[in-house]
Parts: sequence; C-alpha cells; structure tokens
Amino acid sequence: MHRVKEACKAMRLAGLRSLPFLIFTVAIVGVLAGCDNPFDPLKSSDKIQGLTYFDFAATQEHWDSDPEWDGIQISMNYFNEFGDTLSFHDKPHKVQIDIYSEESSGTPPVVTRKFLTSKTVVYSNSDDLIRIPIEFYGGFLSIADPPVDIPGCLLVHVFPPQESPKRELIAPLQCIPDLYKKESETL
Repeated sequence: MHRVKEACKAMRLAGLRSLPFLIFTVAIVGVLAGCDNPFDPLKSSDKIQGLTYFDFAATQEHWDSDPEWDGIQISMNYFNEFGDTLSFHDKPHKVQIDIYSEESSGTPPVVTRKFLTSKTVVYSNSDDLIRIPIEFYGGFLSIADPPVDIPGCLLVHVFPPQESPKRELIAPLQCIPDLYKKESETL
C-alpha cells in the first residue's frame, strides 16, 4: 500500500512538471496567432497595388464548335507607373465596355460613330478574357442584305477595387475592323 502512495505522488509531481510547459506552449501559440503568416502568398488587401493605367486588345473570335463568329473577345493588361505588367488574382472589380459602330459615307468618306450599347462585367484575374457574344450587340447593328463586315470601336472603363474616392481609368478609344464579320461562303 505504501508503494502505491509513492507511485501516485511521483505521478502527481510529473504532472505538475509538465504544467509549466503546457502554460508556456499555450502562451506562445496565443501570441503568435495575432501575427501575419510570412509564408502566406496572398495579401489581405483587395486593392491592385501600383495600378496606373491599362490597355486592351479586342478581336472577333470563335469560342465554340460551330463555324459562326461568336463575338468580341477582349484581353486586358494592367500596368504600374514604370510600364511593368501587373498580375493579380481574386481582385474583383467592374469593367465597362462601350460599343460603337462606324459607318462611312460620301466622297471623301466621312466616318461617323454611333453608340450601340454598353456592357459591364466583373473582372477578377489578370489572365481572364472578356467575351461579349454577338447576340448582345448584334441587334443594334444595321446589317445589310447581303451582309458586309461592319467596323466598330470600343471604349473601356476600369473601376479599380477598394479605391476611395472611387476612381475610373479609361483607355483610348480602340477601333477594330470587324465588330461584325459576315460569314464566309466557303465555311
């Protein structure tokens, strides 16, 4: 019986020795919980750091299996003040695309632009493409019979995320030769 009491006493002492270690461990974990993880690759800000201006390229494209043209595909490039390309992910913001048609008439030809419509999309990643189906803007075009290619222009507005006061970047008007492209008879 005496040996059992001694064993219990030894166990109690061993438990008491590990108590300071347990308290120390909990304190360290509590202190470090408030620190940023230096290995976390994502910044906590939704702001696109260093964004000064942007540029875009637009073309008429096919993106499904049928032979008909599907619409306009726009690729966007964001730059800092030094002209370096900025890459970002999960930074949702609005991009507004204004679509104009171009018509020329008379001699010498006089080009007039007609506002067709505007589309606003949410753009989140620098490597995304913006696709605007022909069905979205085609109803606003004056398509001749027989159809001909119709040139047009795009004006793109970017509203960067987390900007206060709200700021808007606008790229120069960019004209494309084939806002509407007639179907080739060889297809």
